[in-house]
Amino acid sequence: MDVGVRVEVPDAVFNHITDEVYEAKLVYRTKGYGDLVRTFCMNPHGHVVMENTDGIITVNGHSYSDPKLQSKNTNFALLVSNRFTEPFNEPHQYGKRIASFSNMLGGGIIVQRFGDLMKGRRTNAHRLGKSFTKPTLQATPGDLSLVLPKRHLDNIIEMICALDHVAPGMVNDDTLLYGVEVKFYSSRLRLSKELETSIPNVFAIGDGAGVTRGLSQAGASGIYVAQTILARLAKA
Repeated sequence: MDVGVRVEVPDAVFNHITDEVYEAKLVYRTKGYGDLVRTFCMNPHGHVVMENTDGIITVNGHSYSDPKLQSKNTNFALLVSNRFTEPFNEPHQYGKRIASFSNMLGGGIIVQRFGDLMKGRRTNAHRLGKSFTKPTLQATPGDLSLVLPKRHLDNIIEMICALDHVAPGMVNDDTLLYGVEVKFYSSRLRLSKELETSIPNVFAIGDGAGVTRGLSQAGASGIYVAQTILARLAKA
């Protein structure tokens, strides 16, 4: 299970990366805790959106292919990976409880300026209104330090500072953080190396199989299975 925030910055901050790699995968091991933090679901010219997971409101993002619907911002998730040990065995509930704090305090999604987070104060409507980065989602200005555990928050702050070396402008007062974003990965089908299910000649590909975590991997799995099917048909 991964817990984190969705970051929104002006396109100019990440253009030199997204123009070359549409969905960059950047992974960082924090010095403070030794945890892995990664970027996920990068959306150039995108929009931050809400989603409902079993009644819990979480944050996500998407992009439009139509230029008329595109924004002037880029958004992506920063996720802290969590691996639990015995006796704890309810990662889904853990993630949902964290997300529910955001729902409780903000009525849904909370947005906070990075500068306010670093100054230890909540973002209010006045400060958000003066932000250079204009939010693409109407979220409740608030304080993510009241929502995320300290370890997660420290990891996210350290990751943002690290990203500033490859994408100058990340460490900016007006960088927007939306919370909470939660990803669950425990649902995974039992598959062969050819991505075949226990039912002969029935394959599972993409995110539905529980083995891919991105556009390129999902697309590659589809091509791989298609080649496997064609090879079997040629032998039939």
